[in-house]
Amino acid sequence: MPLLIILFDPGAGHLQESQSFCPFKMLTGLPCPGCGMVKSMVSLYRGDLAASFSYHLFGPLLILFFTSALFVMTAELIRGRNYSIKWLYNIKLAYGAAVLMGSYHLVRVILFITSHSFGEILHESIWF
Repeated sequence: MPLLIILFDPGAGHLQESQSFCPFKMLTGLPCPGCGMVKSMVSLYRGDLAASFSYHLFGPLLILFFTSALFVMTAELIRGRNYSIKWLYNIKLAYGAAVLMGSYHLVRVILFITSHSFGEILHESIWF
């Protein structure tokens, strides 16, 4: 999806002003935990690291994860060996990441509610 947006988006400003296709945001007007992730990745692809982090803190980390996984899978195919990445299957790491993302989302929602009026939040939804 980020690649398609880069190819067909008329400019970086359009990305900022465009309506979200997130079903949760369309119903409630509030951002979901993943809202801004695609805009974050597109901004990083365009070379704007600050904008990438402003859209979503985990966007650049997700790109790093995808890139690493691509290299590991390519190496597995070329070498014919299985590189087991044990930390990837660590349950404590998974719980820690879930708590970190949940906390980040809670802070984002609180900041969103305090910086927007009820009318602006309603305008973000489909009910306006």
